Amino acid sequence: MRYLLLLTATLLPYTIPSLNSQSIVAYWNFNSGFDFENDSPQIVHASTSGNATLYQQRADTDGNGKGGNAFAQFGITSEAGKAMAWDDVSKSGDNDAEIFITFSSSGFTNVKLHFDILGNYDVDAEDGILSFDLKYDFNPLEDTTNSAVSGTDTIKDFASGSSSDFLSNEALPVGINALDASFSQVTVDFGALFDDQDFVAIRLDDFKGNKEMAIDNLVITAVIPEPNIYASMLASFALLLVFFRRK
Repeated sequence: MRYLLLLTATLLPYTIPSLNSQSIVAYWNFNSGFDFENDSPQIVHASTSGNATLYQQRADTDGNGKGGNAFAQFGITSEAGKAMAWDDVSKSGDNDAEIFITFSSSGFTNVKLHFDILGNYDVDAEDGILSFDLKYDFNPLEDTTNSAVSGTDTIKDFASGSSSDFLSNEALPVGINALDASFSQVTVDFGALFDDQDFVAIRLDDFKGNKEMAIDNLVITAVIPEPNIYASMLASFALLLVFFRRK
């Protein structure tokens, strides 16, 4: 019995999984990749780390980038640099500012999206960037004609225009404005919705507000699941049986 207790105490830390740790699926600091003219219908941003793609679309995209926000979270450190930006997000309909993000969550669970946002604040209208929508799909995006801009340029859209709603008119933190040039961080928690998906496409759009907007330090985090606790316990007991049969 003494040997059983000793061996159990020795093996226990290795058989019971520790708390799941947060990992970086993809990250964009937007400090490069702005060699495009203003009003480009689509600017493609490969992730700074990870294997993911972001499409900055519609409205008045500012291809030169704008002042960014210094960042030090999730084990990432980045200087202020530049930010992804739009000159005008108040345009209606198909010409609204829009972001598509594609990535794989295979092997991950509990996916979250984080981004820093800075919006213009109109003193007279007493508004700013007030809210946004978020949709998703699990099929690769397709090219579509961006008739709202030129009638010839193509941009990305959901396959067959089909998607599911996740957020609608989601309120942004109070104080997202350009008066004090401060960014606010927004976090979207998808729970188990995107667990272990080979392909995920999400779209953020309908940023209600006026004029300028900038987004920086966009991070997708998730959790790598630990081994199943029951499988670990069975393995432990098997080791114990082998040990005592040899004794």
